[in-house]
Amino acid sequence: MNKTYDYIIVGAGSAGCLLANRLSADPNNNVLLIEAGSKDNSIWLHIPVGYFKTMNNPKFDWMYKLEKDKGVNNRRIDWPRGKVLGGSSALNGLLYIRGDKHDYDNWEHLGNKGWGFNDILPYFKKSECQENGKSKYHG
Repeated sequence: MNKTYDYIIVGAGSAGCLLANRLSADPNNNVLLIEAGSKDNSIWLHIPVGYFKTMNNPKFDWMYKLEKDKGVNNRRIDWPRGKVLGGSSALNGLLYIRGDKHDYDNWEHLGNKGWGFNDILPYFKKSECQENGKSKYHG
């Protein structure tokens, strides 16, 4: 195993995997991606109802709980966080919801040039693999 790397990425969640993929596309980069959890080879991680078997399962979930909150009768609410290749996105039942167009456009209006919906849409499309094929809004 190589012991010298140009980039070391800690956490193989959505962002870590994406970053490792982009950086390793350059053959001159030597990239190490580290994940505390296991591979994502459980069938429950790859079917929509699988989150019933992965959330609150210490094999895939760090088992965090929020602090007691008066707004929920002083209960401690589960906060599932993925401990598996894919991170917390691996536990979400294959759901993905993009933010609202108006929110992104408002960020740009507030002075964040390049954060308007039309600016970031190509990146959303690049990260998608739509089963029914590409469209104006999906990759």
